[in-house]
Amino acid sequence: MSNVPRMMSSGSEPDARGVNVDEKKRKRMISNRESARRSRMKKQKLLEDLVTEVASLKVQIHNYTNKYEALMQKIVVLESENNALKVQQMELAQYLKNLQLMQTQMELLEFNLMNQPGRTLCDIIVDINEPPKVQSWQCHGSNQPAIMASTEMLNY
Repeated sequence: MSNVPRMMSSGSEPDARGVNVDEKKRKRMISNRESARRSRMKKQKLLEDLVTEVASLKVQIHNYTNKYEALMQKIVVLESENNALKVQQMELAQYLKNLQLMQTQMELLEFNLMNQPGRTLCDIIVDINEPPKVQSWQCHGSNQPAIMASTEMLNY
């Protein structure tokens, strides 16, 4: 539209239209201001909500960090205990092997005792504990009694 005012046929019409246009313009300005105010309030509320959420998340991060550190300390303690238990397990396994070996040796002694009538277990133990008589032709250290077991005895 052009900026040139139109001529009206009656004198009262231009005033009514001008007032009407000014009233619409004023209402639109008021509406725009109200809309801008609502928009600013909405942005302000959103910003406040985000600030609150950031603070809440920082608290959560702090709490989770503390929990993480406590759990890491527990892990270190548990790993240490686990290692100690593994060492203890190995020691007990070796102890069990030694006991099984002793049991096998005792069974062999009993077997030998049963095959030597007239001898008691005490006689055999005394024979084992006595130092062996070394012959001149034997080397030092080669006089240890050897206990031999048949494969049938070991695989029962």
